[in-house]
Amino acid sequence: MENQNFLLAREFEKAAKATVISETLQHLDKFRITTDTKVQEEEFLMRMYGRPCFPRGDLSAITGVEKCGKTIFTSMIMACCAQRSVLELERIQEAPLKAMWYDTEQSTSSTKGILTDRIAKMVEGDFPEANFFVFNVRSCSFQERLEMLAEGIATYKPDIVIIDNVSDLLSSINDSDASQKVIEQLMAIATMNHCNISVVIHLNRTGEKRNLRGWLGTEILHKAYEVYNCEQPPMTDVFLVEQTMTRKYRITEKLYYKMSDEGLPVATSKPDFQQRDTQGRFTSNKPEAYHVSAETVDSFCQAYIIRHPDNARRSWEWNLRLLFGKAMGDRAMMDREDLQHEVMALSGIRFEKYYDKVFQMALDRRVVKTTLDTKGRVVVIPLPA
Repeated sequence: MENQNFLLAREFEKAAKATVISETLQHLDKFRITTDTKVQEEEFLMRMYGRPCFPRGDLSAITGVEKCGKTIFTSMIMACCAQRSVLELERIQEAPLKAMWYDTEQSTSSTKGILTDRIAKMVEGDFPEANFFVFNVRSCSFQERLEMLAEGIATYKPDIVIIDNVSDLLSSINDSDASQKVIEQLMAIATMNHCNISVVIHLNRTGEKRNLRGWLGTEILHKAYEVYNCEQPPMTDVFLVEQTMTRKYRITEKLYYKMSDEGLPVATSKPDFQQRDTQGRFTSNKPEAYHVSAETVDSFCQAYIIRHPDNARRSWEWNLRLLFGKAMGDRAMMDREDLQHEVMALSGIRFEKYYDKVFQMALDRRVVKTTLDTKGRVVVIPLPA
């Protein structure tokens, strides 16, 4: 009985003491999510092959190497804001959407030409000029671009914003702090204005689909809701769009299209990647950079070549361990682009596509391997012999 009274007294004593809640904890409590928390349902602007895409209040990314159809794809997106469907893109709501195109790369005449001769011509009937907010800010500083972008979105209230190219919103895409700040600002703007912000960014020169350029690209991969890669298969006039990452709705189909004589995208099928000669025989459709024979090996630095004079089928090969070891020196890790530059300079390799093949051989033979550094960026490390 005494023990029970003692325990009751302790409980009363604890209840009498007021819990001290700091301002920081009060602020944190505003962001707590529970099973009863009421949140706004995700709202998507479009569908692609029937799957929802381009969510409001979030970031989407469009990437690819240079001249691979990124601007064509963004033109389709903008046209779909006025036209209910464009190829396999479909606007979800019946009412037209407002679109903002923020062009930091091209000349004013190029921007005007794409708007007039491509986007407007994809739209049947009268072009709804009042729903389109197109700006060419190539001549502005990166500080001005970001400031005006925020003001423009807050004023014009577009449903979707396309920034081509997001790299031009900061002085260096390899500045990790600036990259994080810009992406955080864009996420906040998208949330506050209930719009989708789609950013265009190039791939690294390696062409690897998940290797967006610079620290900015790494930050986008971490924060974007979805990523679309644009590509043109070699030796074809076909372009394709592929979703490479999403947080929810996976689009497995690839969108194939080509440009008509009028300069407009038209749907097409997957191209025959293996070409035929005039007699119908299959030929290789690989770029010329892949066709390296004994006659062209002399153009490479011979210090990294191993000759096999008695082997007719394999007369030479790369000394991969020596080549990549020399390129990396005493570094424990190296950025992929920097390594590519060093290897190509040392070896005499002139074509990026052929370097990709040599790099893949180095991976396969465990001369090097790729991994992530502490900030989530893809780097290369040497492996022991």
